[in-house]
Amino acid sequence: MISDVLLKGQMALESPYKAKLKLGRLSCRYKRYLPHDIGVSGSYYTGNIGDRAIGQIIKRELSDRGYRTFLYSRGEGEKSGSTTLNILGGGGVLHDWQGTEMLRNRLEFLSAGDAIVGVGAPGIRSIEARRIVRDRLSKVELVTVRDERSKQILEKVCGIDVQVTACPAWLHSDPDVNPRSRTGINFRPWFDLPAATLTNYFGYEEGIDTDRGYRRYIKNAQRICDAMNDPIFIPFKQKDEMFARRHLDVDVLEYDFSVQRTLERVSSVDRMVCTRYHSLVFAGVCRTPVLPIAYAPKVASLADRLDVTAFKPYDEIPVQFQVPKNVSTLEAEALRNFDLLESLLN
Repeated sequence: MISDVLLKGQMALESPYKAKLKLGRLSCRYKRYLPHDIGVSGSYYTGNIGDRAIGQIIKRELSDRGYRTFLYSRGEGEKSGSTTLNILGGGGVLHDWQGTEMLRNRLEFLSAGDAIVGVGAPGIRSIEARRIVRDRLSKVELVTVRDERSKQILEKVCGIDVQVTACPAWLHSDPDVNPRSRTGINFRPWFDLPAATLTNYFGYEEGIDTDRGYRRYIKNAQRICDAMNDPIFIPFKQKDEMFARRHLDVDVLEYDFSVQRTLERVSSVDRMVCTRYHSLVFAGVCRTPVLPIAYAPKVASLADRLDVTAFKPYDEIPVQFQVPKNVSTLEAEALRNFDLLESLLN
């Protein structure tokens, strides 16, 4: 208890976003002992707005259906042994590019009869990772993924039935802020990863020159910003803000670990350059014209579902915006995650 008081005192001296993250983890540590019907594991307290948006929707939808639901911060303590159902919920979590141990820890949250909902599977390459995934997924009752590529990867590894739905974050609502004549910008930092990892998990060309790719990415970002009359940078993670302040000569909003505030920011612009996956989701929710930059296959796949063209971050990118289509279909597919879960529970 004394250590908790000291921790809160320390947080008061830190930036608001760090304090909010630590308070969320601290709350998670104790609240997991409260009675709940459903436990959901995800990266909901790491500072990534997209992951937080997923967690909020999963909790809201299940709670609205009468289930006491608790969001576990991934890696923060053990799950309760008394839940009716445990869920691995959302995010691009099924991969081994960070090693098999992290993948194993994520999947250990699940037992026989549990579920995986709305996730992405960037790639499962090693023999050990394939064994871990095959063993755990053979026991769960339901697996839904956010794109066709993830379905193909998992079915190839496991030979199980995988259903394509959509990311739960599509069920957020447009805050309907009156748009100003500004262009919202979101660029994520370039990957500090080996070329083989970029090829195997992120769809980049074999033997990509990472230094040259990085330079072209920065040049593209600067050129796009220079082409706008009144651009404003909207961060979805604190590292986005740091990247923008270092490389771009534009107005940069201060990072705020708030899904609602970020949605309001996206709703307040009349078009949006989208690099992060959930910047494209948020723009779609707000029916904002988009220029998608596909740093990973998941962004290209989502752009396809929205019937808009996406561009590689280091290719020549025309500065043109398209209205996202099929948003209602993606919202319905996101809702289907919870209809399937309810069928499982009943």
